[in-house]
Amino acid sequence: MQATPAVPPRFAALRHRNFALLWVGVIVSNVGTWMQNVGQSWLVLQLTNSPLWLGLLGLSFAVPMVILPLIGGAVADRVHRVRLLYVTQTGQMLLAFLLAGLTWLHLVTVWPILLTSFLGATLLAFDNPARQALVYDLVPPHDLLNALSLNAATYTGAALVGPALAGLMLAPFGAGALFFVNGVSFVAVLIALAAMREVRSRGSAAAASLGKTVGAGLAYAWKTRYVLGLLVLSGLAAIFGRSYQSLLPIFARDIWMAGPAGYGLLLAAAGAGALVGAFGLAALGQAKRHGSTMVVSGLSFGVLLILFALSPSFAPGLALLFLAGVAATVFTTVISTQLQLTSPHELRGRVMSLYAITLIGLPSLGDLGAGALAENLGGLQGAPEAVLIGGAVMGAAILAAAPGLLRRPQ
Repeated sequence: MQATPAVPPRFAALRHRNFALLWVGVIVSNVGTWMQNVGQSWLVLQLTNSPLWLGLLGLSFAVPMVILPLIGGAVADRVHRVRLLYVTQTGQMLLAFLLAGLTWLHLVTVWPILLTSFLGATLLAFDNPARQALVYDLVPPHDLLNALSLNAATYTGAALVGPALAGLMLAPFGAGALFFVNGVSFVAVLIALAAMREVRSRGSAAAASLGKTVGAGLAYAWKTRYVLGLLVLSGLAAIFGRSYQSLLPIFARDIWMAGPAGYGLLLAAAGAGALVGAFGLAALGQAKRHGSTMVVSGLSFGVLLILFALSPSFAPGLALLFLAGVAATVFTTVISTQLQLTSPHELRGRVMSLYAITLIGLPSLGDLGAGALAENLGGLQGAPEAVLIGGAVMGAAILAAAPGLLRRPQ
């Protein structure tokens, strides 16, 4: 495990303050992001009435988030991370305002939605590795699991509030209002970044060409078996597990007849579970037996998705998504913690960029597969079978990896 220099006590309080500022700003922003996600998915479904187009919406997000994060991580290891976040957050804010304006002017079609999704993901490919690597610079190593648990809640936990608000606002105010609120929410992060003080946020990568910098990150991940295994597990969970969210509008509108409010509640249930999982891990502190925790939480996630797909009505589906949110957050947070602790400081941005591909890019790529599978299994009515198959594949992958995870020293 990578040794870390001691932090002078006089900086400890300042580091925790900086982390708190970033956490509050990001969770406010992510509430807006979830609201925009609800608006985009619902608007695409209304415009096309096709699960395949929901998959293409995911693909428009996935392509940049699969191709670019490693470059984003290399940049994050070479530049001042806080300044990089200023650029990416401002760009995402302007895209949200643009989409709101197009919607209010009745100029929006499916193509501007896909384009803004693509451009937003391009910015996120630089934003996420910088923000993930920055966490290590804001808290002492012994607080890293707690901090990463709280950091996980900034996105998945915001789903407790964002989708519920979006479901309430969608019918009376329209999708344009959701896009505008998202644009305003980025101001919270910009204020937090401006208020941070004395942050060591520049990576220490050696001066080299961008290609060599990227190659060094790939080589480290490929040669370090444990890191590679964690990334593969995260990727499989993303493609076959977490892509279920792209089909939730169909569950709400066509399977259980719950409408836009029901769609918001389904996302909120998963977000509530994620929040419980994140704060539960944070309360536990330095968890032991990481391998067994990953096996139990990952297998539970797969089984809960199968049960969700088989659920006969809306209420049991809500409860199952809540539990799935708990399991998914525990699984991904333990993986993130192990990657942060294992990686050298000069490579951390690049390793976390690979993790960002699995965490954010691959679920969106999985959206296309889930949408196409549902289309082939009966169109709108094929959504439950597509989710069931994904949950089964994920569970099988965790069982296959279990012996190696359980044998690793804790």
